[in-house]
Amino acid sequence: MPKGLQITLLLPGILLFVLLFGMFPVVLQADHFEGALSFNWSGGFSTIGEYMKGIWSGQSFHYLSGKTEHSFWDQIGSSFSVTFFYITVGGIIGATLGVLLGVYFAVSRIKWLKRVLELTAVLPDFVIVILLQFLIVFIASETGFVIFDVASFSTDDPAIALPLISTIIIPANYMIRNVALHMSHTLTEDYINFAKARGLGKRYIIFYHALPNVLPFVKADLHKFMGILFGNLFIFEYLFNLGGVTMLVFSNAFAFDGYQYSLVVNGILTLLLLYAIVYSMLRLVIYGAEKVIVR
Repeated sequence: MPKGLQITLLLPGILLFVLLFGMFPVVLQADHFEGALSFNWSGGFSTIGEYMKGIWSGQSFHYLSGKTEHSFWDQIGSSFSVTFFYITVGGIIGATLGVLLGVYFAVSRIKWLKRVLELTAVLPDFVIVILLQFLIVFIASETGFVIFDVASFSTDDPAIALPLISTIIIPANYMIRNVALHMSHTLTEDYINFAKARGLGKRYIIFYHALPNVLPFVKADLHKFMGILFGNLFIFEYLFNLGGVTMLVFSNAFAFDGYQYSLVVNGILTLLLLYAIVYSMLRLVIYGAEKVIVR
C-alpha cells in the first residue's frame, strides 16, 4: 500500500480514537451515594456530536478558565511553543548524548558508572525532577548562590536551564541503556572480530562497523523513546510550572460547570501534532548520522 494512502487512512482513525478517548469522563458516571460506576454512552456520543457541530460555529474552540471564556486559538500558540521548545531540544540532545554515552558505556570498564546508570534507571521521572530541584535549593542554602531557577514564577521570567536538563536526562537515560545493550551484543559479532584481526583501530571499528548496525535498532525503538519523552510531560510541566500544552489542558479540563470535552480533544490533537513533528526531526537526525558514518 502506498505511504500516502496509508497516511490518508490513518488520519481519520486517529481522529476517531481521540474523539472516543476524550468522551470517557462523560461516559463513566459515579453514583454520589453508593459510589457505583455506570455508563452513559448516549451522553458520550452526544458530546461528540456537539463537538462536530461546534467546529463550524467555532464554539468547539472556546473554553472556560475558571469563569472566564478564552479562545483556544489565542492561547494554544504560546503553550505550543513552550512544549515544543523543551521537547525538541531535550529530545535531540538527549538522543545524541544517549547514543554517544551508550557507546562509551558499552566499551568502558568503569563499573561504578554503570551502577549509577542502573540506579537512575529505577527512579521515577518525577523523583529525578524533585531531586534536581532539591539539589539546587540545597546548594543555594549552603552557598547563597542560586545556580538555576527551580520553577517558572511567571511567563516573563521562565525557568529554562533546569527544565532543559530534566528533559535531556530522562530520555537520555533510556537511550544510553538501549544503545549500550545493542552495542555490547554487536561487538561480539564475527565481522567485528574479523575487523580486529585485520588490525583496524578500536575507534574506527566502533564508529564505522558497529555503530551503523546499532542505529537501526535506535530508529526502531524511537517510539519508545518518544513515549518516555511525552509520557510524563504533564508532571514535568506541573513541577516546573511551565505553561505548556498539558498544563493548559489539565488545569482547565474540568471548569466550574463540568467537563470541557472540546478543550481535551483539541489538546490531545495538539500533542499528537507535536509528537509527529518531533518524531520526524529525530528520524532526520538519525538518518543524517547514518549518512555521515557510511561516508
